[in-house]
Amino acid sequence: MPTAIEVLTHYWPEARLPIDPNEIAVRAGLTITPLSFDEWDVSGKYEENSETQSPTIYFNPTESETRQRFTIAHELGHHFLRHGPRYRDTRETFNNGYSPIEVSANRFAADLLMPKIYLEIAINKKGITSPTQLSELFFVSEKAMIYRLKNLGFF
Repeated sequence: MPTAIEVLTHYWPEARLPIDPNEIAVRAGLTITPLSFDEWDVSGKYEENSETQSPTIYFNPTESETRQRFTIAHELGHHFLRHGPRYRDTRETFNNGYSPIEVSANRFAADLLMPKIYLEIAINKKGITSPTQLSELFFVSEKAMIYRLKNLGFF
């Protein structure tokens, strides 16, 4: 199973920010589709379609763009980590941290959208230390950026 950095190396060779999880998914042969109206109670899901041989990532089009990006990256985690078809938790249950599969998909998404090496360059070489500025540069929510910076030991 590839790591997020291996996925970036293969499917995002331009190494520019912000990283586009939609483009990575398309380059990896997945289909990206908005959820239907009756499924807007979840952020997204991952399905393996045996008819078309093209796995599909669904996202909730009513959520913020940064949330949609994280959802797609999370579902890419399910794909590359070979978790099989998965529904993403609702906002209320998503952060409970009880499911090792969901935790690993979240970690993959964070590694994909906010790679440690990219953050080190932004912070140490470019001098960008504000979580707000970093979240804008990486096009993620400020909450996700702060969580990532804490997990990596930047503060």
